[in-house]
Amino acid sequence: MTGKENISRISAPDRIERLLAKACEAKLGAMLRLNEADTIAVRGVMTETVTIEGARAIKISGLSTKGVQYLSAASHCIVELVLMNAKVAFAAIVVRFFGDAIFLSVPQELVNIERRKNARYPVPPNQAAFIKFSGWIPKSTDPVAPPCVFGFETFNGWIRVSDLSFGGLSAQMLVPGPVGQLERGYEDHTATLHLPSQEPAKVHCAIRWTKRISDWSMSNPVNKYTRIFRLGVEFVSPDQKFTTIVHQAIREFSTAGAV
Repeated sequence: MTGKENISRISAPDRIERLLAKACEAKLGAMLRLNEADTIAVRGVMTETVTIEGARAIKISGLSTKGVQYLSAASHCIVELVLMNAKVAFAAIVVRFFGDAIFLSVPQELVNIERRKNARYPVPPNQAAFIKFSGWIPKSTDPVAPPCVFGFETFNGWIRVSDLSFGGLSAQMLVPGPVGQLERGYEDHTATLHLPSQEPAKVHCAIRWTKRISDWSMSNPVNKYTRIFRLGVEFVSPDQKFTTIVHQAIREFSTAGAV
């Protein structure tokens, strides 16, 4: 995720309890780490607040077997609630484990990180997302189009999405393709967005910028320069159904790599 962040701290006990109760009611996703620098995260779901031996505790369930094993020896952990335009994090004491659930002490402080309005989320390397414009249908005779394979013509117009936000996306290709044909300001009322594990969705969008980037690579001594062609796309008045689809994809992208 890129963009500016505003950080605030919440220390009032009643407000902390209320916010955590709402997170449990909404069954928000949570990422658990052993410490702030830990690159391994365990995915779970905020379930409920309970009382254990007279003290309030938070139940996070849905942990994988590998996740339980990873956290089993921990006495403390860092929890990040998976939100869209904000992140709430806190440190907590591990109270106990039970099955696929972990019980944590109620924290003394929550750290609230407000992100830019449309934070951008990179598409993880192990997933893929594509956009297809109705106004650009590459042909086998087009020298600036990607290779056209017989029998797979319907895939020729797919452009890989590099990052996604609620407001739009950026996409890139290794050939000029639509960058040389669809000008800045072009609007497509029936573009198709393909996101992981979801049905293709139609969207009204507009191209806001195009770039040609020369990337020098020491790992390729023969062709030292790789030219990348990028598009900046804005969603125009997306409906609730489309926003829900983007919301689900961003949730998956933001928790990619968790065990």
